[in-house]
Amino acid sequence: MTAAAPPFGLVLTPHAAARLGRAALESQRLATGFFLPALAVPVALVLGALFVPDGAAVAAVLALILVALPAVALFAAARDGRRRDRVLLAVVALTGIGGLAVLLGSAVATGRDPGAALAGRWAALVPEMLANYRSSGWSESWIASVARLFEFGRNLVEQQLPGLVLATAVIHSALVVYTFARGAGLADADWSEASFSRFRTPLALAVAFVPVGLLAAVGGAELRRAALDLLLPLGVLFFLRGLAIIRALLDRGRAGLVGRALVYLLVFQMPFPLLLALSGLFDEFVDVRTRLEKRGAGANPGPDGPGGF
Repeated sequence: MTAAAPPFGLVLTPHAAARLGRAALESQRLATGFFLPALAVPVALVLGALFVPDGAAVAAVLALILVALPAVALFAAARDGRRRDRVLLAVVALTGIGGLAVLLGSAVATGRDPGAALAGRWAALVPEMLANYRSSGWSESWIASVARLFEFGRNLVEQQLPGLVLATAVIHSALVVYTFARGAGLADADWSEASFSRFRTPLALAVAFVPVGLLAAVGGAELRRAALDLLLPLGVLFFLRGLAIIRALLDRGRAGLVGRALVYLLVFQMPFPLLLALSGLFDEFVDVRTRLEKRGAGANPGPDGPGGF
C-alpha cells in the first residue's frame, strides 16, 4: 500500500504497528511477540511483488522499519505499568536504529552517500515539476519561490538525511503510541500516565540539547552536520512536549471538537512549531502543567479546605 499509494500507506503503517504490538502483548509469549512482527516483512515483500513489482523491496524495508520494529518495541516495553511516554522512547529508539541501519546498508551496498543519491534524484525531477507549474499558469514569482523551497529541501536531504530519518522515527512512534493506540486496542495496555497531555521528556534530553546546540552553532563542518542530525529528533520530541501542554490547556478549558481542531491547525503553522519546541524545552525547568494543577486545586478546594464541610 505504501509503495502503491504513499499517503494511505504512511497512515496505515502506524496503525498496523499498533495492532501487531497489541496482538503480541495479548499473547504474552516471547516467540509470538517476535514472530508476528517478523512476519510483516515477507508478507510486504510478497504483496509488493504481486501488486507493485518495482516497489517490492521498498515495501519490505518500510514494513521492517515502520511496522515490525515498532511492534517489537511495544511488546518489549508496554508492560509492567511503564509510563506511556517512556514506551514512546523505546519505540523511537528501535525505529530510528532500523532507519539508520538501512541508510548504512545502502551506503555500503552502493558505495554512495544515500543523502546525496536521494538529493540527486530529487534535483533531476525539479525542472519537470517547475515546467508543469509554468504551463499551469503560475506566475514567475511563485515559481521562483517554489524553486527556492525545493532547493532548500534538496540541501536538507543531502546534508541531514540521518537526522530526518530520526525525526521521522519520532513522529511515526508518536502516531503508533498515541494517535492509533485506541483504534488498535492499545489504549487498555498496562501503562501509566496514558493521556498525551501527560507527555514528558527525560531531563537528560534537555541537558544534551545545550552542548549539541553549541556544536551546531560554532562547531566545524563535520561536527555541525552531526549535531544537526541530533537536534532534529530532539526538536521533534520537545515539540511533542509543547503540544502536550497545549492539549492539557485544552482539556482544562474543556474545549470542543471545533475549537481543538482550530488550535491544532494553528500550532502546525510556522513559526509555531519552533515556539512549541522551545516551550517544551523550557517546560523541563518551569513545569507549566504542575503549576496549573496546583492552581486548579487551590481554586477548587476539597471538603476539608476553605468553603468545604
